[in-house]
Amino acid sequence: MSLLRVAANSIISKSILINLLKFSTGFVDLQTEKADLMENVGAIPFLDYKHFASRIFFPEDAVKVQLDECCQGLSRLIQDQLFLTTMVHALEGQKSFTIKDKCALASLLTVALHSNLSYLTSVMEVLLRDLIQQNSSGQPKLLLRRTQSIVEKLLTNWMSICLYGFLRENVGQHLFLMVSALTQQIAKGPVDCVTEKALYTLSEDWLLWQAQDFSSLKLNVLFAVGSDGQVSEPLEVNALSCDTVEQVKEKILSTFRAKFGFPYNAPLKEIQYEKNGCFVLLEEVDATSEVIGDVTMLNTLEHYKVRNREEGVKR
Repeated sequence: MSLLRVAANSIISKSILINLLKFSTGFVDLQTEKADLMENVGAIPFLDYKHFASRIFFPEDAVKVQLDECCQGLSRLIQDQLFLTTMVHALEGQKSFTIKDKCALASLLTVALHSNLSYLTSVMEVLLRDLIQQNSSGQPKLLLRRTQSIVEKLLTNWMSICLYGFLRENVGQHLFLMVSALTQQIAKGPVDCVTEKALYTLSEDWLLWQAQDFSSLKLNVLFAVGSDGQVSEPLEVNALSCDTVEQVKEKILSTFRAKFGFPYNAPLKEIQYEKNGCFVLLEEVDATSEVIGDVTMLNTLEHYKVRNREEGVKR
């Protein structure tokens, strides 16, 4: 029994070593590659302060509030620090007050007190002290890491307001180029469209340990122009043979935006593959999809036998 355990442990260790070797080899390839990563990155999409703040405060939907006498009365009340902190604690004590509600309230308070940042800062200091005392006997390491309270969202909004000028004038360009480079590198290897784990990643937790064989492809994409069958000039898009149809659509839209500096004005409802004068509709799942047990595999470019530059993809 002990020999069997030793043999099993040896096999597992060898498997882990092989995967780590593949991972380290891929990482070295990314570091030593001579390709120009920043080619066709596109214009840096700086937002003006109004739209920047709107996206930070209300990432899902814009909130439109029509001020009435009640709102004006509440506006006067929240200028009282004791009232405001008591109100925040009372709302957070309600079990029905969700995290989404807390974030919405924090953003509304930020907007309401935006013209008096010194007062907002003092309120935040009081709420932060209360939060620290509340978590002193619990898990202090998780403090300010999960935005589960009103004051944590307030702190995020406050830092965004204070850092806007610094981001735009100093580090914004460098951060954008870094994210663009990482995105380009990740796209050069397989990405699991379900788990989003990738072969080329900086995090071992998101590493795709078992990647299938793949090859790089260059596709010539033609966009339909008008309703009389006219098409645009071809757009060269880099893809992988293991990319699913939805992943190909994302790469087409990403390449379009990088090249022209603005997004394509309509969703890609369908793409067709031209071969020998015939058009084949590419779908994630269709009658030709491979089925393994109870699992239906998503169709890839390899499934449709798409080859490098030989055919075109048409919207």
